[in-house]
Amino acid sequence: MKKKILITGAAGFFGRHLCKYISGLDSSVELIGADIVENYIESCRSFYSIDLTSDGDVSRLINQTKPECILHLAGLFSADSDFQIYRSNVLSIAAVLEATRKHKPDAVVIIIGSAAEYGLIEPGRLPIDETTPCNPVTAYGLSKQLATDIAMYYHRMHGLCTMVARPFQLIGKGVTACLAPGAFAEQLKRCISERCKVIKVGNLESSRDFLDVRDAAEAVWLLSQKPAPGQVFNLCSGKPVKIRDLLNLMVEISGAQVNVESDAGRLRGKFDVPHIYGSYQKAFQHCGWRPRTPLLDSIREMLQ
Repeated sequence: MKKKILITGAAGFFGRHLCKYISGLDSSVELIGADIVENYIESCRSFYSIDLTSDGDVSRLINQTKPECILHLAGLFSADSDFQIYRSNVLSIAAVLEATRKHKPDAVVIIIGSAAEYGLIEPGRLPIDETTPCNPVTAYGLSKQLATDIAMYYHRMHGLCTMVARPFQLIGKGVTACLAPGAFAEQLKRCISERCKVIKVGNLESSRDFLDVRDAAEAVWLLSQKPAPGQVFNLCSGKPVKIRDLLNLMVEISGAQVNVESDAGRLRGKFDVPHIYGSYQKAFQHCGWRPRTPLLDSIREMLQ
């Protein structure tokens, strides 16, 4: 009998890559996708279009499918209001874990958190490891921290096998234009196709830890094969890259001739963390995972 893996948020950026990775890796796995959209994911054996913040809908889904493993990716990065972010990211994890407790308490559950949970960190605390205190500065980061707290609560009080994987900034084909790498890629492709000459940017002096989405998919798979209940794992490259340097590489690889203009509307002010990068040593020691994809390869994928 095939092992059932439920992936929530399967139609999203990370979800699509994760489904593709797992389906191409293990024929003994039956992938079940779920998302609020109706897009069918080819690599999933079945797909459910449901509201993952609805306790009733999620309870019926888990009771019907009885997955051995649940990879919870569903959520919002940006929205018209902070309330929508809290509703999506907090209620969905509560619904999934409560349904798991009732219908499949022996399932392995990996919640996809975010480096945004760490927020503003003093330079002396870098690189960030899993013992670094969280200090989120955005609604998204706070909502992800609350989701982590809920996951740890269900492990502590109900004995569920919950784990949290915290990816740093994921990049790759299809990355959202809500993030700087995706916005750069979108503008560069438009410059080439429409022969325009201007790219508008926000703060180029901050640094981020970029991780290829395919490497993140491998990490989540390896963690699912070696559960560590109640544990948090950073998924990162371990290297800070200045946003300006990333943009310069993208312009060079694209071959576009462009002028870079600052756009005040893209500046995030006090919500912009100046420098952040992490340590992946805990994941490496636990399951042997380390990032493998060079930044240049990730950039080429984004520009396709």
